[in-house]
Amino acid sequence: MFSLQNVYTQTYQWQWALHGGGNHGSGGFDYTSEQIYDVKVGTDNNYYFIGTLQGKNMVQLNGTPVTTYNSTMGGNDIFIFSTTCDGTVRWSQPIGGKNLFDASYQLVLDNQNNVYAGVFVGLADASFPVHFSPNDALPGPPQNSNINSDFYKTGFLVKYDTNGNLKKREPLQGSVNGNNFSSQIHDLAIDSNNNLHFIVGLSAGSHLNGNVTVPSGFTNYAYQYYLVKYDHNLNYVNNILLPIPQGSLFFAHNTRFVYDETLNRYYVSASRSVNITAQPGPFTYDGKAIVNRTFLLAINGTDGSEVWRREIYSDPVNGSLASNTISSIAVDSNSDVYLAGLIWTTVPNQEVKIYDPNNPTLTTYTFKPVVHTNMPLLAKLNSNGTVQWTKTPTAFASNYTSNTSLEAKGIAFNGNEVALSCSDSYFKWDSFSLNHPKFYMPDPVLLRFNKQTGSTLGMHDIKGDSGSNQSMTAVATDRDGNYIVGGAFSGSLFTGNTPASIAPLVSTGHYDLFVAKLGASACGTAAGTDVRKLKVTVYPNPANELVYIETDEILYDYVVYNVLGQHLLKGTFSSENSINLHSLANGTYFIKLTTQHGSIATVKIKKQ
Repeated sequence: MFSLQNVYTQTYQWQWALHGGGNHGSGGFDYTSEQIYDVKVGTDNNYYFIGTLQGKNMVQLNGTPVTTYNSTMGGNDIFIFSTTCDGTVRWSQPIGGKNLFDASYQLVLDNQNNVYAGVFVGLADASFPVHFSPNDALPGPPQNSNINSDFYKTGFLVKYDTNGNLKKREPLQGSVNGNNFSSQIHDLAIDSNNNLHFIVGLSAGSHLNGNVTVPSGFTNYAYQYYLVKYDHNLNYVNNILLPIPQGSLFFAHNTRFVYDETLNRYYVSASRSVNITAQPGPFTYDGKAIVNRTFLLAINGTDGSEVWRREIYSDPVNGSLASNTISSIAVDSNSDVYLAGLIWTTVPNQEVKIYDPNNPTLTTYTFKPVVHTNMPLLAKLNSNGTVQWTKTPTAFASNYTSNTSLEAKGIAFNGNEVALSCSDSYFKWDSFSLNHPKFYMPDPVLLRFNKQTGSTLGMHDIKGDSGSNQSMTAVATDRDGNYIVGGAFSGSLFTGNTPASIAPLVSTGHYDLFVAKLGASACGTAAGTDVRKLKVTVYPNPANELVYIETDEILYDYVVYNVLGQHLLKGTFSSENSINLHSLANGTYFIKLTTQHGSIATVKIKKQ
């Protein structure tokens, strides 16, 4: 038998922060500004980030100069870097050349903490070629735009080892020239066998190592879309041609993609417009047109057919579709789906719908936010697309005066909690609020909710100056149960409520990226400062097939992983509180247990 102590409640505080950027940048916050797009935590408990840097002047990360590959006039470079869990920068790697827009919005890690990203690089020139490392770059332009050249390749998979060394870059296009160079690559997903999954948009030609041929009618910026799998060595495995007609277009910066390996199902969220106010274009999937501005599709992993869809509707504004967006999606170990975004209502208690317009009678879920304006949304759906709950602000703080658009982007799971990264200054979330002074612009905020009910468990802000719109755009949970976040800021951060250990961050020009840790413990220890005994009894141990768990709290779910940190089994508990290890080979394993109160315990078990 086995027993241990475990965290019951957590007292979080900001432990460290750093920032990076140069003196170029967007004057307003959008997808072209310097910011963090994604953060992942390795089995080594190191943190890995992907974001954007601009320009070449005064570019730094945590005070150390950084080399970039775009021009002195500005332009985006993709920026990947890693820190330890105590905030020490381990390495950094820019990707890009002389182009206004090189982009990648997500990274994934394999079980050896190799780093993968799908990147789009724009056409450069001989003076500022596209680099993937200091020693690896694309060739300069050919003399004639009709000549096929690697210069014109724009879509790549890249792989770096855990120390930031380039292992391989794999072009997704075949022979391309100035007439068919455009491409799209969207977020990556990785499965338990370290296979990479993603959606790619390709123009005319033979691509994916000769495994697909796109008809000649798909000229630049017209795409045929494929759902593609590559292995961890960046070798092609297979593809599915998606049922999307020519003329329907994903916008890469607002398209999110995840994979549920348990159900062999993909989820993709997107918008029919490039931003929240632009005129929507047409979009059809599997023969059915999208009606509203934003949508979520569940896609069969075998043939690419639609399993179900959900769209968000609120009343039009001046004859135009309301500015609703889905900016993040995530799937937990129970195959429940969480979406985060921004919704717009013009009056209090205005009805909002999440539904399938093709089957509204059976699918419509309605809710009425008590506040009105641009507001963050978090929603939980089960694997059938049925909405379990929605969460929006529960009231205005007394000093509300603004309708500034607020990011709600980044979802992370932590036991029985779901965390949302966003911006806030003037909303109440149940018993939590900031209530900043009048005309105060939004600050980065991490919100924590109960996964079962949606009730607010915590609100953790980073105080910034009052005249700039600051945003938190990414969040992950580390192996100690703490949170690591990233985003963008202008002016200053960590002012006023700054812990003594964190010096205020000051941007070097327009928006800079930042990362910070919200922790309840030191690195390598279980999160929490308020601890009570959670008695966990595991028997038999060693076990043959069934192992039984006894605690003084109600168990919720479990994950079984091996000594390498690979997840092998997961599920929820029945009334017997047992786990079947039949499919596992003999050896030592760890079982991570989560209770309905959000307590987490990890126990070691031997199978023989």
